[in-house]
Amino acid sequence: MTILFHCTFENSVQWKKKIKQKIKNKKIISIYDTNKFNEVDIAIVWNLPKHILAKLPKLKIIFSLGAGVDHILKLDDYKSIPIVRIKDPLMGELMYYYVLSQILNYQIGINEYKIAQNKKLWRKEILPTFNKDLTIGILGMGYLGSIVAKSLKRNNYKIICYKKNKLKTSQFKIYYGAQLNKFLRSVDVLVNILPNTKATINFINSKNLSLMKKKCLFISIGRGSTVNENDLIKQLKKNKFFYASLDVFQDEPLSKKNILWSLPNVNITPHVASITLIDSAINLIYERYLKYKKTKKIKSDVNLNNGY
Repeated sequence: MTILFHCTFENSVQWKKKIKQKIKNKKIISIYDTNKFNEVDIAIVWNLPKHILAKLPKLKIIFSLGAGVDHILKLDDYKSIPIVRIKDPLMGELMYYYVLSQILNYQIGINEYKIAQNKKLWRKEILPTFNKDLTIGILGMGYLGSIVAKSLKRNNYKIICYKKNKLKTSQFKIYYGAQLNKFLRSVDVLVNILPNTKATINFINSKNLSLMKKKCLFISIGRGSTVNENDLIKQLKKNKFFYASLDVFQDEPLSKKNILWSLPNVNITPHVASITLIDSAINLIYERYLKYKKTKKIKSDVNLNNGY
């Protein structure tokens, strides 16, 4: 049968080449090969255009080229076809590196030294905070969030988490539902790894920001839609001790006119906190493909009721 491959990554040609090398007995087509759509049983995609899925009558599996699946669920013609997401521990490790770098930056006071450098000022020393004295709050304890939490805990940080639904067991202190306020008041660093769902849009807003400590670090690496950027900008402008490390935004790339670029208490990176690694991701896709080929069954990684 046939694979429909489509992604908007800059290295999409390399992705296609690697998929061909790995899955040798499958024909690979693009969204422009409409005469072959009737043959497609597998789609490997990122940011598929609208009205393509409806034209694939034999489609059995959709592989998402990343941890996020909102790019599929938002399509009007998506109809409950099993979705397999990339659950790569190496992506979790990269996300942990990113989070740790931002926390250390905050602990040591690198931002303040950088501001002084830009003004050519030899400022007084900043006493770093020890790991054991920092409470890190994880908002979004999915696959990647769990890896980040466990890795940070090994560095002697105090880790607390917030979840919508209760877990049977956990090595962390978990806050649920109405305990959100208490959770937000407790953190020195808030790591936002929330997915994009109807329930999470603008989750980080003026109300929730106001509950956080005056001196705090907010790290956003989930989905840009979960943050009300106007509310965040107001918080950052009125409180110079509130810091933000932002990797995701409502609109990407971030507009040159956006004031976030010029705020001194903000670090901006271009959606790089957890990059999908080609070889590792394709190996995971191939393993799931072989299992499906053998059993003719596939379980979706996505709970449609939750939206992730």
